[in-house]
Parts: sequence; structure tokens; C-alpha cells
Amino acid sequence: MPAQPMDAPEDREWVSFRTALERAIDVPLWQYKEPQMKRRLATVMTRRGIATWLAFARAISADPELLANVQDTLTINVSEFYRQADRFLELQDRVLPELLSRRASLRIWSAGCSIGCEPYTLSIILNEIDPAGRHTIIATDVDLPVLARARAGAGYLPTEVRAVPPGILDRYFVPESNGRFRVDDGLKSRIQFRHHDLLKDSYPAAIDLILCRNVVIYFNEDAKRKIYEGFANALRPGGMLFVGGSEMLIRSHELGLRASGAGMYSKAA
Repeated sequence: MPAQPMDAPEDREWVSFRTALERAIDVPLWQYKEPQMKRRLATVMTRRGIATWLAFARAISADPELLANVQDTLTINVSEFYRQADRFLELQDRVLPELLSRRASLRIWSAGCSIGCEPYTLSIILNEIDPAGRHTIIATDVDLPVLARARAGAGYLPTEVRAVPPGILDRYFVPESNGRFRVDDGLKSRIQFRHHDLLKDSYPAAIDLILCRNVVIYFNEDAKRKIYEGFANALRPGGMLFVGGSEMLIRSHELGLRASGAGMYSKAA
């Protein structure tokens, strides 16, 4: 870990708190953007009436429920099916057919899959354009509770399925009695849900398409570089990396990637 400046007591308290939290949740928090992390944690402190980082450290060590709340606060799980639908239409109309022209069976990685909306959307699209294809979707996340929800494929709110085309909604979703939705079990057959930490764990290999949207923006520049290098190495020649609309890979050519549309990068064939 790089040396941290500790000029003021508050700085020393913050580093002490962060170190205690890192040990508790086994996540290298120094690789996250500090201002954003502090803002999120401050909301928890305000709700609990905690005044200092030192008091916060004592509280999380004594209260497992608070620790789980803090971990959930640091993990971004905003998701919905067909999020930014035009981007998924591009996948359906251009990117996936291009990849399928080179390989009959695709390996796709949804990195930071959250509650499962993204990998299930991919499974729907693949079923629409190549129903007989033997494709694999690897869906990973560092957050075990949301990964369990993704694996269950149930309890989705109306707001989480609002962008699903009506015909698709009727074919692939089952209404639940509480007004929520679950995905058709057939969508799960090609998805492998796995626990994975982008900063610590090894990356899967021989991937044709990686989707990692609005995840890396929360890391500092060194962590971002490490993650993008891992993605570049994980891709097959000719593979594609799909990131969020506000994300941009600086000096992507140094990773062997070139821009191929908004938020899309391809690896040299």
C-alpha cells in the first residue's frame, strides 16, 4: 500500500478506520476513490449518529449488521434490464453477429453483474439471435448477497424491467404475486454465476466479449489500469470490451485495444 499523508488527527483517524474496515471486509479500499468513499460512509455515520471515524471503527467491530450495511453502501448495485437499451440493440444488431461470424460458441463475461439484469439480458439476446448456440455467460460480482439474488433470478421490481420490450417481457419473465418479476428458468442454463473481486482474483481466459459498465469509475487510476490490463489479457484476439457511456480508456492502444464505437473497444485480431 502506498504511504498515506497523515498530517491531521482526522487523517490519522480516517486511515485507522479504513485499515480496520479493509480487514473486516477483505477489500483493498485504498484502491477506491477516497472522496466518493467518504461521502457514502458519511451518510451511514449521520444515520447512526456517529461523529468520528474512530467511533465508527469501534461501532463496526461490535455490530455485524452495521458492518454489512457499510459493505452494501460501498458496493454499487443500481441495475436494470436493457439498461441504456440502444447499447444493447447495438450488441444485438452489430457486435454479437460480428463475433458469431468468427466463432460458433461465444464466451461472454459480465464483470460486476450486480443483481443479474445484465447477464440475463445477454441470455435473452443470444436466445433471440442464436437459440441453438452453445454459448457461455460468466457473471461475477464481489458482493455475495446480490450475487445470490442474481442467481435466484427473482424479485425484480417493475422499475428494473421497465426497459424490456413488451414482447420480450411476455416471453422471458413470469409475474410474481407481489407485483415483481422472475426470469424464465431457461435463461439460467447458459449463465455461470461466480464470486469474483476485480482487484484480487485471477481473470477468466479466452473471452469473446466483456461487459463492465459503470463499475471501474469508482476506482483510482492505478486500480483502473490494473483492471483494464486484466480485461485486455482475458480477451481473445478480435474480442470486444463494452464499458459505460461515461467511461473512456486513456491510451487504450497500449493495452492492444482500439475504440470501436461509444464505450466499445476491440482487441487486435
